Amino acid sequence: MCSRSVFRDTRSGPPTCNGSITRVLLGAGSIMSSDQYRIRPYEAADRDGFLALYDAVWGHAKGPGWFDWRFRDNPYRDGVQMVVAEHEDRLVGAEPLLPFRLRIGSRTVDAYQPVDWIVHPDHRRRGLFTRMTEHLLACYGDDAALLFNFPNDALLPGLKQFDWREVGTIPTGYRVQNPRALLADSLDSTASVALQPALTVATGLTKQALTLLDRVNAPSDGPAVETYAGVATAPVEQLYSSSPPDRIHVPRDTSFLDWRFDNPRWTTTTYVASRDGEPVAKLVAASEYHGGSTATMLLDVQHVAGTPAASSAVETLFVRLLRDNRGADAVKVPGWFDPRLRRRYGFCNDTTISLTSLPSVSTAAVRPLCPDSDLNAAAPWSIDGWDLTDADNWLFTLADLDIE
Repeated sequence: MCSRSVFRDTRSGPPTCNGSITRVLLGAGSIMSSDQYRIRPYEAADRDGFLALYDAVWGHAKGPGWFDWRFRDNPYRDGVQMVVAEHEDRLVGAEPLLPFRLRIGSRTVDAYQPVDWIVHPDHRRRGLFTRMTEHLLACYGDDAALLFNFPNDALLPGLKQFDWREVGTIPTGYRVQNPRALLADSLDSTASVALQPALTVATGLTKQALTLLDRVNAPSDGPAVETYAGVATAPVEQLYSSSPPDRIHVPRDTSFLDWRFDNPRWTTTTYVASRDGEPVAKLVAASEYHGGSTATMLLDVQHVAGTPAASSAVETLFVRLLRDNRGADAVKVPGWFDPRLRRRYGFCNDTTISLTSLPSVSTAAVRPLCPDSDLNAAAPWSIDGWDLTDADNWLFTLADLDIE
């Protein structure tokens, strides 16, 4: 049930908790309008309807196990945080939230990441996005310090109407290892058949060149490397505790690690480099088959700060990851990952390549909320002196993005 009120500033300024504002008051429970669209919180019986809607909108069939992992099993809230639009007993719209925690300076705050906001094509341009968003803020607007997410170009204008602000772009680095597989989705059937001989040659030459790059550039010596199926929680937590990032980030606690990396669609591996029995660097990678191709993602990376040996250990781990995933069609890394290593091992940013199989550059957006505490009431776009709209204040890994 939703019994909270949402205060939305219709001017260009930040969202506020008081002052000269437009007040949108949504009563408890759901809203039924004369056009017979019912806007309400998610109920347990809605799972199949959401999955059917998701498939209809995105063309990606998902199963109950994926839904439970993504929404129900989140460690920071009980239940599923979602608002839905219903028409004639069928879900036609949904706006889910993923509960997160963010580390901002010395403070850990609750946050929400909006994901998978969808409206069925037959029910668009009827105000459902606005009505669901108003209801969402009414239900969850005082449960967290802020909202942050990575909207596509179609969603961003709608978010800006509700006072979201852009933080900046989040580029991704790609190493294309199988041009034939990745280009097939970008070509029509006639062109694909005509270009198959050339693509076959290009793929063979690409693999030979990348194998040579790996062999020539690989460090001649390095620390001991151990690999673990799944997430090796203990060394990951140990490294995070010893050298937490000095920017706004998602803390690597046990709850987050056990949940976020348990995606049923992934095959996850942890790479840990140790010296004298102590972990000095780690990588967490996952492989996923999606859209006819396989991608290996560098989801998380960390090393002991200020230690040259630990920094060089990252390259040793990275080479091992590439060696283990030569069969993947592409390898993707966060755009901030060591540019020297990206150049050395044949990566380019998605600002320079555009393939249907590879997602485009993401945009980060943020919106402060007005929780019961006065955490950000005085200066809503800043928490403890950290400007929420300054891209340099944030550190996003691929594990933090809106991943399926």
